[in-house]
Amino acid sequence: MNLALAVPFGVASSVVYGTSIVVQHKVAQEHADDGEESARGLMRLIRHPIFLLAIAGDFIGFVLNIVALSAGAVVVIQPLVVLMLPVALGVGYLMGGPRPSRSDYLGCVGVLGGLGVFLALIGAPATEHVPKPRYIGMAVVAVLVIGGVLTLVVSGRNRLIRGATYGAVAGSFFGTLAVMVDAASDRVSARGLGALFTTPRGAVPLISIVVLGAAGIALTQLSFQVGALGATLPANLAADPAMGVIFGAVLLREHVPLSVPHLIGYVLCLAAVIAGGIQLARPRGKVADNTGGVTPDVPGGDRLPG
Repeated sequence: MNLALAVPFGVASSVVYGTSIVVQHKVAQEHADDGEESARGLMRLIRHPIFLLAIAGDFIGFVLNIVALSAGAVVVIQPLVVLMLPVALGVGYLMGGPRPSRSDYLGCVGVLGGLGVFLALIGAPATEHVPKPRYIGMAVVAVLVIGGVLTLVVSGRNRLIRGATYGAVAGSFFGTLAVMVDAASDRVSARGLGALFTTPRGAVPLISIVVLGAAGIALTQLSFQVGALGATLPANLAADPAMGVIFGAVLLREHVPLSVPHLIGYVLCLAAVIAGGIQLARPRGKVADNTGGVTPDVPGGDRLPG
């Protein structure tokens, strides 16, 4: 494990993701069906050039994250995803949005402080374990089934509940995906790139990456159409690292200290990140939509190119 390489790439990945998410949310809101998620709205997004550029940014962020996960443990790298929120705040301001308020800076302190203390508590766990394919398959199927059930259960509820649920489920998909990337990269390191296609321990993580990635991206865009970003993003960025840490410890056998003081510290760190995330993701103004109503704006700004 090489944290000197992994952490900078993990941070760079979050910077790219945070920039892309501002653009994606804005475009998704412009093409939402009166605040309702729909397949038709997704198809309109796919044809939007600026949205496609933002998706390309996601791909770059994904590549950077692969490098980070290849060099470091999931339980260290995946929590860095919460840096997306402070980045989104800054990007929104640079793109013409309102100046961050004092409470926004306090939100950044909550996110950064919670992340920093968590990483200090975790330390530098190492792993060389690649889980058996059947365990990987069982974990992925369980995450997909539970996530699918949750999205169906809240389908008729209000926007706040749907946004939070969609965000949490998408975050759980991405957190699990990070574990699959780590498992696949370990297999490549041990047996070469061909092992991803010729051995079950390589093929199962690879297939899982594709399925979880597609499901996570689709659900994230649906959550953006709902528009409750103040609920969606904190839920997403809480579930993502939490799932990465849980499966990193269980499947990859990365060492996570589990003493009572450590557990209390983890809970407090998560609470700080969620509280800071809610503050940073809150609407910073209202933008008129095509029907004469209003929709919540992206964090950190109300004007984006295109």
